[in-house]
Amino acid sequence: MASPANSNPPSVRSVERSDALFQVRLLAALRSGDPSALHPFLAEISKAKSGKGDREERPDLAALTLHLAIRCASYETIVILLGHRSISPNAVYPPESRISALHLAASLGRAEIVQLLLEQAETDDSVKDAQGRSVSDVATKEVRDVLQESHDALRNQFLTLLSIYVSSVRTSPPPEALIQLLESPRVRSIDLSALDTNTGTTLLHEAARRSDLRLIELAVRGGADVFVRDRRGKQVTEGEKGSGKDYERVKVFLRQFTNRDTTLIDSSATGPPHLKGHLNKYTNVAKGYNDRWFVLKDDMLSYYRHQDDENLACRGSISMRNAKLKASTSDRLRFEVSSNPTRAGSSAQKWYLRAEHPVEVARWTQAITRSIEFWNQPSPNPAGLSLASSVGDSAVMVPKANPTRSSLQMTGSIGSAGSDSGSVKADTKSIYASSWKSPRKKQRRTFRHGKSPSRESVESKSTAAEESGVDGNGMLDDSASMQSSAASAQSEEETAPHSDKFLLQANSTATQIELTTQLLTSLVLSPSPGASPSNRASEIKTALHSSLDLVNSMFTEYTKMVKEREEWYQRRYEREKEKNVMWEDSLGAVVGESEELEKDLLRLREERKGMRKALRASMIMVDEQDYKTIRATKKPDRALPSAPELEQEPPTPTPTAPGPSIQQPVPSVIVFSPPSERAPLPKVIATPMKDDDDDSETDEFFDAVDAGTTASMVIPAPLMSPPPMEEITEKIVDLEQYAGYIHPRERLPIANDNRPPVSLWAVLKGSIGKDLTKISFPVFFNEPTSMLQRMAEDMEFTECLDAAVAERDPHKRIAFVAAFAMSNYSSTIGRIAKPFNPMLGETFEYCRIDRQYRYVSEQVSHHPPISACWAESPSWNYYGEVDAKNKFMGKSFEIRPTGVAHADLKIPVDYVADSKHVSSYPTAPGKLGKGKVVEHYSWKKVTTNVSGFIMGSPTIDHYGEMTVINHRTGDRCVLTFKPRGWKASTACEITGYVEDAAGQRTWEIAGRWSTQLLARRFGSGREGLGPDDAIPRSTITSAGQQEYLLLWRNTEKPTMPFNLTPFAITLNDCPETTLKPYLPPTDCRLRPDQRAFENGEYERANGLKMQLEEFQRATRRKREVGELPAHRPRWFEATVEADTGERVWAPMRAGDQLEYWLQREKSRKSKGQGEWDRVDRIFGDIN
Repeated sequence: MASPANSNPPSVRSVERSDALFQVRLLAALRSGDPSALHPFLAEISKAKSGKGDREERPDLAALTLHLAIRCASYETIVILLGHRSISPNAVYPPESRISALHLAASLGRAEIVQLLLEQAETDDSVKDAQGRSVSDVATKEVRDVLQESHDALRNQFLTLLSIYVSSVRTSPPPEALIQLLESPRVRSIDLSALDTNTGTTLLHEAARRSDLRLIELAVRGGADVFVRDRRGKQVTEGEKGSGKDYERVKVFLRQFTNRDTTLIDSSATGPPHLKGHLNKYTNVAKGYNDRWFVLKDDMLSYYRHQDDENLACRGSISMRNAKLKASTSDRLRFEVSSNPTRAGSSAQKWYLRAEHPVEVARWTQAITRSIEFWNQPSPNPAGLSLASSVGDSAVMVPKANPTRSSLQMTGSIGSAGSDSGSVKADTKSIYASSWKSPRKKQRRTFRHGKSPSRESVESKSTAAEESGVDGNGMLDDSASMQSSAASAQSEEETAPHSDKFLLQANSTATQIELTTQLLTSLVLSPSPGASPSNRASEIKTALHSSLDLVNSMFTEYTKMVKEREEWYQRRYEREKEKNVMWEDSLGAVVGESEELEKDLLRLREERKGMRKALRASMIMVDEQDYKTIRATKKPDRALPSAPELEQEPPTPTPTAPGPSIQQPVPSVIVFSPPSERAPLPKVIATPMKDDDDDSETDEFFDAVDAGTTASMVIPAPLMSPPPMEEITEKIVDLEQYAGYIHPRERLPIANDNRPPVSLWAVLKGSIGKDLTKISFPVFFNEPTSMLQRMAEDMEFTECLDAAVAERDPHKRIAFVAAFAMSNYSSTIGRIAKPFNPMLGETFEYCRIDRQYRYVSEQVSHHPPISACWAESPSWNYYGEVDAKNKFMGKSFEIRPTGVAHADLKIPVDYVADSKHVSSYPTAPGKLGKGKVVEHYSWKKVTTNVSGFIMGSPTIDHYGEMTVINHRTGDRCVLTFKPRGWKASTACEITGYVEDAAGQRTWEIAGRWSTQLLARRFGSGREGLGPDDAIPRSTITSAGQQEYLLLWRNTEKPTMPFNLTPFAITLNDCPETTLKPYLPPTDCRLRPDQRAFENGEYERANGLKMQLEEFQRATRRKREVGELPAHRPRWFEATVEADTGERVWAPMRAGDQLEYWLQREKSRKSKGQGEWDRVDRIFGDIN
């Protein structure tokens, strides 16, 4: 029997108007795609539209035809229908549902049909169905992408036309394309209030300037905001004004349109409201209200300084989930938005806002109220929106219509509504057409040919990985070799069978079954007036037989497709299962081999221990008598404990190099061998081995010996150990005055870091893009140090500056200064906890008696936070500021220092007597500066990044370029901190060089900021110096040959709470009798919250921190209203540094002494009873 799809129906006029019969024949014609089969139906549609046909209360045939085609017909068939003038792309069917053609195509996931409908000039994609749902609300993901692309294209077109219009002559008319766009039904999807990128004006501003009333009316009716402002914050009537009666009519129209209140939020919308615009936000008493750009989107109300900043940095946000709205009772233009604290101890935000017009206030308050209600309802999904999953990952809209009426049934059908109870609901799944094979599809979007990108995504990704030989985890896949050739051939298919026809076949079958059910229902209904019962029954019976045969054929084909697809998925499942088994077996074998190798390694390690002991004994280079002779030959100017000093070649077979010049006040030591028991080197080089010693550094040394290499390295004496106090001739740190620093502590009061667990993401998720200093953290994320103390950790390795002062060679001096500049980064390893933010005016002092320096710092500014410091010793001064730009980037913190650090070396004048720059060296001041000159250096620090804290594996890294400049000679030392890569070997790596003023490089530098820094004369090696290069066995016979210089080496860092270093642990030590009474009341050791935190009283520390912050805010408010004088730093003042031309915070002096240390001396002499002059009690009475 011929299929109805392949036989032309009789004339439509001659067919009795049974809805089910009509729809069966219409479906057959649509599925066939034959224009000749469609022609009779199109002719009937034309007559029905013109009113010439016998309508018999028949609903819109054009809408019925288009909707049925979207469900079951091919793309080409729908093109034919849309080409007919009687069929509108905005057709709605059934009328009571208000489901448009776009709604139906979007819900079925037919992206190519959605694209086709959007290309029609009359299409309106802003329509909503009876339940208030837009096209985007019911669309699948793929269709939403198509809609977004179309909206973006429209927006770009509008911006282009706006730019043309703005740049044209004032008297010229607007482009015709702009007028057509504003008259288009889709204009509602365009933001007509967008700013022109070049001039910062809007369409309304430009039209008002030209007094173009027609253009203004089109724009306003198309959705332009009458309250829009340009980039300067001017409203439409506040910008450049037009002239004449036309401009007056423009003003009248805008005023009338504003007062009609047409811009309020659409109350029929089911989702959360979305609103943007200008509001005035109250800042403070001094600044009052300032214009800001506000955005209400999703569950967040955010504001920005300017409209252009919307995609850059948010200045604040309030979640609508815990927000409150309050209208002002005294001023109808003002209202307040505040947030409720989400937990105990968190602070609430409150914004005081003001609009320029009551309608604008009503619009914002209505939108905020609806958003609060929406996000606080039990289920935040739009009411009535029911999306059912379909085969693939498409979704279908399920209209909540009368369950007894089919969505395909015509309202004028024969019989009563009750007779439809047996019909199948037409909420079928998303389906593609089985006859979809036209070559035209290749010229359109790629998803029209075969599967869509979203559907079968798992299949395509898996197959792509399989073809490339890599599985989903990026591991090599050898499972293909384990398959038989037949199975491999079958599995080479890229996608599941019938991917392009499967869903369409299911949808067509379901629709055919529904219409067949309606035919069965029609058999028992009374005949239509004027129709012969026998003829009508015969026609229905014939159509029913044909429909049942077609349903049977379609279902058989669908079952076959299901079986083939099931076999395909089963084959893929078996392959994945075999791959997993193979990897499990391989992993088991690797683990077994690893255990065997580990056992062998332990055995070899024990054997090598004995060999190393024998080797160490055989490498003793001098006996006891020779050692005593060398020590007696020359007594060094500064004692070098536990290290022999070589002035001449020792009488050993191994060639050696002479020692440093006798003109150097502190000689260096050239090391050729590991230390012996009689002449041990300090810990920075190697630790003397015990029988069970497995020190990794010693292992590395003996590994080099085993490889035929030993260290030949110059180690400056200051790097080895501080000299005894009795040998120090130049002193500025008095033992009596600084007795509190004689015995620094070695551990914290608590043994472990037992802070309560708190979600860091809960604190940070609303602060992306913000400055870290403006984010309020609970105390549980802190460590027991202040930021001033963290800054003082720069002073841990001042021996590098001592070594620089001892060097006559200016290139070595700058290399040691650079080593000091980078050495502080070694203390950041594992230091993820946040130090306490200093309060304005907070100070910190510190002394090292063995190194003979003293240090003081002060928080000189709160916003922006700036800390100034000064350190002095007999041989050098170090000073500078910390002024960093901090930002939370969502996945990481980024800290970019902007302050400049300085160092002044006080070197003997004979060092530079023969230098051409001798005239530029100033004389060192003070008694200790006699016979010395000052050499000035400066540098800036590199960027610090902390990442991985959200996932619980935090990593700190430093990257960028640090340039140290000698402002007397023009020499430069450049250190490049390389960012951490995915390989562990790239971590903490530093490379660099020293060059003179002419750009000639003299030394190359390499190392890691976590371990050590080495230097080698430039060009003395065949390859560049690497951070982990082994140093070759020396054949030096003179000091002018190859020489390795140790610039810096890290000290041991035992495990401590909060990963603090031994040096950091000493900073917050505050002995009750020898130090605390003499400190100023601003010293951070006296902060009650920090002290409570150090003692493990975390909850108490958090409460004290909140009290201190509130006390600081109250003090600031008093200063703002004049109750207290403006703050001025007590110990530092800002000046301009002559060499760099940049700001520097210099310490205040009384003569040649710092005011701070003079006050400190007075405090000691008064036994802590005297008051510090002009020092505020910034901590109040909080304790």
